[in-house]
Amino acid sequence: MNKKHDEFFINKQLLLLGDCLELMKDFPDNSVDMVFTSPPYAEQRKKTYSGVKAEHYVEWFKPIALEIKRILKNSGSFFLNIKPHVVAGERTLYVFELILSLKREIGFLFAEEYCWTKNAFPGSLKGRFKNGFEPVYHFTKRKPKHITFNPTACGTPMKAESIARTYRKMCGSPENGSGMAGMRTANMRNLKLVRPSNVINVNNVSNQFTLKRKHPATFPKGLVAFFVKSFTNELDLVLDPFMGSGTTGVVCKNLNRKFIGIELKKEYFDIATERQRCVR
Repeated sequence: MNKKHDEFFINKQLLLLGDCLELMKDFPDNSVDMVFTSPPYAEQRKKTYSGVKAEHYVEWFKPIALEIKRILKNSGSFFLNIKPHVVAGERTLYVFELILSLKREIGFLFAEEYCWTKNAFPGSLKGRFKNGFEPVYHFTKRKPKHITFNPTACGTPMKAESIARTYRKMCGSPENGSGMAGMRTANMRNLKLVRPSNVINVNNVSNQFTLKRKHPATFPKGLVAFFVKSFTNELDLVLDPFMGSGTTGVVCKNLNRKFIGIELKKEYFDIATERQRCVR
């Protein structure tokens, strides 16, 4: 890429300061294995990123999405963490309109929707409970059976009773009353780890004095690690076009993945570079 911007490079991690739409135009086609990001929400963080009005959000994001689709490999995945905010007592619809646009206009395949459950902060909104989850939307260029996927990378050990159940014959109701009939298959007999579900429980907890807390909207390393482990291999290239404080890059460095992060604001770019320096 031609250098038209400030950048920071260390140990397979490239951080770029500037507008992601312009910078991604320098990326080769089919060059990125995963995109994981959480863009600025509509009309939120106005003091930080000026804010895009909800009614203009889809049109603002479409050219960015086209670049993401162009540079994403056929075996790659695009993960989008975004949730509609509340205005005048009801959830806005721009996120749902964005998801439809990514499928119908941009041409992504809508592979899956993940539910990230987290600690719900105190709140007293009338007629509304505390917010304890956010969605993560999964898009691909090819059918999911053709993408990079490590189904047990975040798996848990299979319980002894589950292993024993795979050897039972399919012969009606089991004696233990569980209602689970046996599933005698070669794959199940060799299984050591159980696939996780599409519900990911990771609390967004960090010390108030960490560099990460200097950014107004962050996600936890555990959330990123789940997707990086499950949908990339070592030395694959991960992009976060709205890098913020650089959490995705920290995770990639720890997991031996290449990383490119793009951040518009100099103060957050500096935080991300400092966090990269601190990773051992």
